[in-house]
Amino acid sequence: MQRLRVQGFTLLEVMLVVLLMGLMAAAVTLSIGGGNQQQQLAREAQRFITVTEAVTNEAVLSGQFVGIVVDKDAYHYVVYVDDKWQPLQRDNLLAEHKLPQGITTDLQVEGLPLDQEEQKDSLFDDDKPFNDDKKDDKNPEPQIMLLPSGEMTGFELTFIANGGEQQYEQLVSGDNLGRLVMGRFDDATQ
Repeated sequence: MQRLRVQGFTLLEVMLVVLLMGLMAAAVTLSIGGGNQQQQLAREAQRFITVTEAVTNEAVLSGQFVGIVVDKDAYHYVVYVDDKWQPLQRDNLLAEHKLPQGITTDLQVEGLPLDQEEQKDSLFDDDKPFNDDKKDDKNPEPQIMLLPSGEMTGFELTFIANGGEQQYEQLVSGDNLGRLVMGRFDDATQ
């Protein structure tokens, strides 16, 4: 009787190829994934732009005053209702966004550095100018205003990541007309 030889791969050979493909895929994922701080900063800046544009459109449609409260490691959106600022919490996208560890922000409003602790008066409290009482931590004043007309406070928000010896930065600029860009407006138009 003649014996036929079947050609093919053994189970061991197939498993070895699958293992090598898995290791290569893991290596590619780790090298492309969240390891690059510059990419992470760009993602955070793009998220800020996208959500702020959506909130600006909502402010125009609803006719409400909306603001952005920026802290060193977080930011959130507030709306002016019942003579005070209240957090916008319609969904998770608008709730307070904590930045990933190692990323901080630096805010300049209309060319001037602004610190939340220095802000004492409200644009909306005409009867109580320069209120020196203890700050209401629950309802802080926004540094950036989004108006129902589509305009906003001009600002430059820098997302900063310290990567060992090197510091990475990603700038987001907003102008009084309600436009947002990555970088500066001067750089974006050239």
